[in-house]
Amino acid sequence: MTVTALAPAKINLTLDVVGRREDGYHLLESVMQTVDLYDEITVAPAAADRITLHCDGGIPADGSNTAYKAAVQFREAVGCPQQGFVITVKKQIPSQAGLAGGSADAAGVLHALNVLTNAELTTAQLCEIGSRIGADVPFCVHGGTVLCTGVGEILAPVTPLPDCGIVLVKPDGGVSTPEAYHLLDTAPHLQHPDSGGLSAALTRGDLNGIAACVGNIFEAPLHLPHTADIGTRLLSGGALTAALSGSGSAVFGLFADLSAATACADTLRGTYPHTWVCRPCNGVILEKFA
Repeated sequence: MTVTALAPAKINLTLDVVGRREDGYHLLESVMQTVDLYDEITVAPAAADRITLHCDGGIPADGSNTAYKAAVQFREAVGCPQQGFVITVKKQIPSQAGLAGGSADAAGVLHALNVLTNAELTTAQLCEIGSRIGADVPFCVHGGTVLCTGVGEILAPVTPLPDCGIVLVKPDGGVSTPEAYHLLDTAPHLQHPDSGGLSAALTRGDLNGIAACVGNIFEAPLHLPHTADIGTRLLSGGALTAALSGSGSAVFGLFADLSAATACADTLRGTYPHTWVCRPCNGVILEKFA
């Protein structure tokens, strides 16, 4: 038997840093949203007790990979440390983009293994396992529209983002997360987004109000060369708002009109080939069993 999971990317409708723990980890407040740009993860049992990982896109297929870590943590959690698995990851979510591609892969593995092994763990239990792997993994396990606090592991679902067009643009190059936090910590002035206002606009189903509250505290300190250009092009193409996702380098725009989103993306691909048109989605999809 094999199980295939589609693991979606995420965007940060808001991303704020509101403090720091004694251990140095930053405390976040972020409204996150999964979108229908998917990595495909297939898992199958193996006769041997080893975990074998195949991953395209130039991503290391070893113990440093979050998909591999997810399998290790799942085995320990359900008490089957000798069970072997073969995991295949087909990448579509770009790396170093602020779209949680690695965390999405870990979430996809956890969901797929839960079915493959008949473990019947709850989403909350899978999120707890995910918290041992990375800060964004619990959200990626849950999916949908969620207010994330703590270091990202405290989840509070909010009213879902209304259906809309979302254009994602990934320029060349990536962003180191440690460097992003260093620039944030040394920035003289920070502009904090309004996660509370955004949550209220979500409750009203007010896409214009949502767009008015979208923001990312990293955007100004990072001052990435392509962010302003992409944002300007998105807005001129009809986006209600444009912002950096995570610590970059991807930029997204929200569109009330899907046809306008498609037309804008077609234009942007002339300069930025890695451009996608997406919509909000609910999280990991268990696509097929064989």
